[in-house]
Amino acid sequence: MPKHLASDIAVALKNRIASGEWMEHGRLPPERDLAAEFGVARNTIRRAVEILAVSGVVTRHVGRGTFLSVADASSLAGTIARMEGASPADIMEIRLLLEPAAAGFAAARASESELNAVQDAHRIAVAARDLVTFEHWDAEFHHRIFASARNDFLREVHHLVRIFRNRLPWFDLKRRSFSEERRQRYCREHEAILLALRRRDSNGAKEAMLAHLQTVAANLLNGALLSIDH
Repeated sequence: MPKHLASDIAVALKNRIASGEWMEHGRLPPERDLAAEFGVARNTIRRAVEILAVSGVVTRHVGRGTFLSVADASSLAGTIARMEGASPADIMEIRLLLEPAAAGFAAARASESELNAVQDAHRIAVAARDLVTFEHWDAEFHHRIFASARNDFLREVHHLVRIFRNRLPWFDLKRRSFSEERRQRYCREHEAILLALRRRDSNGAKEAMLAHLQTVAANLLNGALLSIDH
């Protein structure tokens, strides 16, 4: 494949970036999509993107994608685009920071109907026997606790985390680590969180949530507990 073809494609991509075509997402489409669009091999697209990277137009992150250097770093779309490549370990660290606090807020602020909704999610998760059903209601249990914390911004931050949790790398980790024994342990830990919420015990809810997430982290991340100062 002539080298000048990669250069021509690099120019075409640069012009489209300058026009704002991909600004909303803050990143280039996948190499396979660009290769199909231009009718060339992926190696040619890779050389074209390398030309853009050398000139500072884009930055490449292995396993995450190619991001626009010209995107407004303060824009919401640009921020979300950069977050899309977050690893399960990164997401787990954020959960360890946010969810104990959310549980503490929920213990102090939740209405009885909100606590009933948390309990309903727990009840369905306990009855689940397959990964897909359990994972859905496990996630719903946690999200309803965030909703009960009565902090709209915190709830939406967790909604964003939940979106990333539904992506393939996270689900693959869950699938590989799933067992009936672990499911039952998660349910017992959820029960401890729920009891603390019902007692309106903020510190107890924080501690129970932290203990639960440390179990999840150990199971998902090959037994390596994340170390965070509290």
